[in-house]
Amino acid sequence: MKKSQIALKIILSVLVLVYGVSSSAQPPWLDNSAEDMPKAFMDHEDANGDGKVTIDEFKGPDKEFHFFDKNGDGVIEISEAATPDNLPEGIEKSKGPSSTPTGPTSTVTVRGIDFEVNYSIFKSFNELPSDITVERQPVKAFTRPEGGTHYYEAVLVPTENISWVQAAVLAESAGGYLASITSKEENTFVFNLVNDEKFFWEFPDDYTPDSHYRIKIGPFLGGTKADGSTDSKAGWVWLSGEEWSYTNWAQNLDDGLIDRDPRNNTQPNGRGRQNVMGFGELNVPVATWGDYFAGVAQYENMWMPMGYNRGFVIEYDSNPNK
Repeated sequence: MKKSQIALKIILSVLVLVYGVSSSAQPPWLDNSAEDMPKAFMDHEDANGDGKVTIDEFKGPDKEFHFFDKNGDGVIEISEAATPDNLPEGIEKSKGPSSTPTGPTSTVTVRGIDFEVNYSIFKSFNELPSDITVERQPVKAFTRPEGGTHYYEAVLVPTENISWVQAAVLAESAGGYLASITSKEENTFVFNLVNDEKFFWEFPDDYTPDSHYRIKIGPFLGGTKADGSTDSKAGWVWLSGEEWSYTNWAQNLDDGLIDRDPRNNTQPNGRGRQNVMGFGELNVPVATWGDYFAGVAQYENMWMPMGYNRGFVIEYDSNPNK
């Protein structure tokens, strides 16, 4: 069955997600005076305007949220907001407009959808540099419940430095797309291709003050949040153009084994900031899905707070080996 294309434009600006890495990606409130900085901080971070910034609203990494939340009550108020003398390590007071975010450096179009990135994109597997390693697995066939046989290829990335957008570009260059999951049966089949610890990246204990409790990011799939809203569940589409109907988001378990994270880990939960997806979000390899930042595993700008990724799955409408 031929799949329709999506006529949408999605802006996945990694820069607004990963401030604090370098002077070219600092948060915009740094350009304010000492007197104005706390208000600018609150205006930027307080999405619903209630005078309190929650961890879901905060646009930086969790580690920085905990830095500002001095009393540990789970919110940042104006009295805890940033000042030139109250900045976490890695963020320095701006010296002028030259250190404000300059915006994405390029637009990448994948299957009719535009993505904005601030790192190098390589157009095919043959163009990957020596510091990116991939191990392409054998292509496997699956006859879908709705009819038609599709083909699937798991790709392992031992170097952990291929982002969701780069994976989507590579999938398209190979004649496919990041896998779209439209049934329980297809989800089970695709997961079995990557049901191995080597495909899942685990948050280390020293990630943030709460450590993320060693939950795992699994291989990327082809869903992306397209509407730009803060509603975590709304606006998801498949790159393939297939209908977004079946879902298998991770659910909070708190069973101490599969889910050792005491926080509510029901997915998606990124309030629109986490706009790509894949398997994972629990403590063992699982067939459930998690929503992730577009900055996960981005080439050249990798850093711990976004996390890393160790693979993705390509789907083909016909056998790529013929």
